[in-house]
Amino acid sequence: MSKLTVKKGFYSGDALKIEKSLTHFSTLIALIGVILLFSITTPSFLSMSNFANILSQSSILALVSIGLCFVVASGGIDLSVAVSFDIGAMVAVMMLQEGFDWLPAILLGLAAGAVVGLFNSFFVVKINISPFLVTLGTLFIGESIEKIVTKGGEPIYLPGMNEIFKFLGRGSLFVLEAEEGSRIDFKFSILLALLTAFIAHFVLKRTIFGRHLYALGAKKEAAALSGIPIGRYTIYAFLLSGVICALAGIIGSSVLTAYTPLSGRYYLMDAIGAVFIGSTLSRHGHANIPGTLIGVLFFGIVANGLSLIGINFYWQGVARGLLIFLILLIDAIVSKKRFST
Repeated sequence: MSKLTVKKGFYSGDALKIEKSLTHFSTLIALIGVILLFSITTPSFLSMSNFANILSQSSILALVSIGLCFVVASGGIDLSVAVSFDIGAMVAVMMLQEGFDWLPAILLGLAAGAVVGLFNSFFVVKINISPFLVTLGTLFIGESIEKIVTKGGEPIYLPGMNEIFKFLGRGSLFVLEAEEGSRIDFKFSILLALLTAFIAHFVLKRTIFGRHLYALGAKKEAAALSGIPIGRYTIYAFLLSGVICALAGIIGSSVLTAYTPLSGRYYLMDAIGAVFIGSTLSRHGHANIPGTLIGVLFFGIVANGLSLIGINFYWQGVARGLLIFLILLIDAIVSKKRFST
């Protein structure tokens, strides 16, 4: 009987390990499944030129998601990433129109994003209002300011854009001509997103700052008792979110050679989805940069594949939402089964 009990425990332990692996890699499994689906339905999907196109289109979303990742890691949420995105782009483009050089224009755009982050953190830390409510209010206020400044939402065009500023979003690291005649274009924005992701990952995983930020997100009261200045770290998280999202907006305006009001809203929900889906890859369910990038890639592949198939833009949102539900459903079912064992 004792031998039978040991064997049973052994096999149940193996089953738990398998279920735990499925929980952590549900997003990767879904990503592979989507790639296989589009590979079968669309022959051009697996081409190198299309892959480079997916990376280029995903670089801006990656930056917004990285910025949001800092706030989520600290246990908060930032719905105003769309405002940081727009305000940063608006200030940079308006400064360029006023005759400023590219560097001061970019720095002022980043400073505008920092102001949004500081505004949020003031109400979260000093007034003790929920981050959700604060950033929701900031979202409404910021979008109204955009409409007022642009007289109802008119784009601000840059016909004579500075060449260095243009290179941020439209410049290429290198271009390859494939044998079949297709053009493989790796944009500079891809490198910028990857460099930002590398630095953010190092900060979160390899520094005291990152460990304290995760401690704050895990249990604020325990972090405070251990001597972590939770107010200061909350400010840092929102500040980083505002600056990185402003950078994403500046790159977006470089791509379009214009500032388009409310364009940050396009990235808001996908960024939230990418961060929280990516957290399923973490052993502790934390927001993390590698998982977030996989979430971003997931959204980029889905959007690209659905466009190649010819699905209407509005139905693409439905498809993305259903896929998110599927990933989270798999994660929830496997997690529930594991804890009930």
